[in-house]
Amino acid sequence: MTRRRQVSVETITRNADATAGRVRISGTDEPVEVERTDESSYRVRLGGRRLEVVIAREPGVDWGWVDGRAFRWAHPPDASVRDPEPAGDTGTIRAPMPAVVTAVAAVPGQAVARGDTLLVLEAMKMELPVKAPRDGRVAAVLCETGDRVDADAPLVKLDDRDTAQK
Repeated sequence: MTRRRQVSVETITRNADATAGRVRISGTDEPVEVERTDESSYRVRLGGRRLEVVIAREPGVDWGWVDGRAFRWAHPPDASVRDPEPAGDTGTIRAPMPAVVTAVAAVPGQAVARGDTLLVLEAMKMELPVKAPRDGRVAAVLCETGDRVDADAPLVKLDDRDTAQK
């Protein structure tokens, strides 16, 4: 049986553009510098170590790949306030990172509830279910099993809320 190690990370200070500061990791203060290399990838210098970090976000949970190890953390209970749906959202659900579509569960016309799995992506040998961010109806599926998609590529389009509730 593998025991999971609990690690707590807390930001102590950071500069104005959030590229440097100090973090407390399980009680130990460390200097940190962050350089964004693309939409979801970062180079992080933590103390004397250099790390390659990839972050994928979905409603309610974030995934992180740090030097080949995968981590998952749930958003705090008020996370819906943290990442609100943009005003005038077209309902397009986009890829959080470059990946391969390994399964498509949604079909046009299908009613979905918030949290329903619409499709599954694979990146860095990890599966990432892409879930509906809200209740609605699938207007279009914009990818197929086997497709390679870039970060921010449109995957599924949900009807507007007013349309979905009728």
